[in-house]
Amino acid sequence: MSQSNEGLLSLGGLTIDPGTLVRVPEPTEAASAVLCQRLMSGTYDKPFLVEDGKRRALCFTIDGSVQSEMRIDDPDALVNDYTRKMMGFLLFCPEPRRILMIGLGGGSLVKFCSRRLPSTHVTAVEIDANVIALREHFRIPPDGKDLRVVHGDGARYVADLVDVTQFPDVLLVDAYDRNGISPSIAEYEFLEHSRRILRDTGVFVMNLAAHESASAMQVERVRHVFGEPVIPVTVGWGGNMVVFAGPAVRDRQRLAAAPANARRVQKTLDLDFRILSGLVQKHLQHAQ
Repeated sequence: MSQSNEGLLSLGGLTIDPGTLVRVPEPTEAASAVLCQRLMSGTYDKPFLVEDGKRRALCFTIDGSVQSEMRIDDPDALVNDYTRKMMGFLLFCPEPRRILMIGLGGGSLVKFCSRRLPSTHVTAVEIDANVIALREHFRIPPDGKDLRVVHGDGARYVADLVDVTQFPDVLLVDAYDRNGISPSIAEYEFLEHSRRILRDTGVFVMNLAAHESASAMQVERVRHVFGEPVIPVTVGWGGNMVVFAGPAVRDRQRLAAAPANARRVQKTLDLDFRILSGLVQKHLQHAQ
C-alpha cells in the first residue's frame, strides 16, 4: 500500500512495526512493488525516510542503520548520542564565529547550532543533492544571513579554503553515505587541508562510525596530522567515536577552562560533557 505525502511516496509493510512507514522521494505513479523490492534488496540508491509518528530517520538502507534522526515533536533536539558528543567543541571554543560542517544528513547539528548559537555563522557542505532535497522534512531552516547549505564535495570545499582568509573556528566532519565514510574525507590530504584552514584557536571534530580497528586507524591519521593531544570519546559500542583535535585542544589555557565551560554548557544547553571534561583533565595532568 502506498500514498503520497509532502512530495514523498509512503510505503508500509517493510518493517516489523506495522505503524512504521518508509517514505521515498519518488512520484506518486512510481511502481510500489518495484520500489519495495529495491529497498529490501539494498539496490535503491537514494536516501529515504523511515518514521513511526514519533521519530523521523534519514536512511540509506532498510537494515536498521540510521544516518540521522529527528523527534517530530521537537525537531531541534539532538537525538543521536554522537551529535551531542560532537557539540563538545564548546569546551574549547565556547563562542565560535564560524562553523563549517562537512556532511548535512538530517541537519541535527545544523539546526542546533544555528538556533542555539545565534552569533555563529554555520555553513554545511553536502555532496548528495538528494539529501539536501529532504531538508524541509527535517525542518532545516532556509539559508539566510547566518546559515548556508552548499551542494558540493566537502574535501574539495575545504581544499579551496586554504588560500582564503575566512577560516572557521570549528570544523565538524560527519560525512557518510551508504558505503560508510566518504573516502576523500578519510585521506591524509583532507586532514592536512583541515589543519591548515582552522584558526589559531580552532577545533577539529570528526565522527567515526566504523569498526574498532578502522576507527583506531583514522584516529592515528588525525594524530599524525594534527599532533597531540587528540582526544577520542567513545559513543556506544562497536568502535564509534568522536575525535577532537586542533590548535584549541593544544592550548593549555583552553584545556584548563574546559571544566567550567562544560558546567556552563550543561546549564544553558542541557548537554552533558563530564566524560570529555574528565579526559581533558587527564591530558593536563600528563602534560605537567
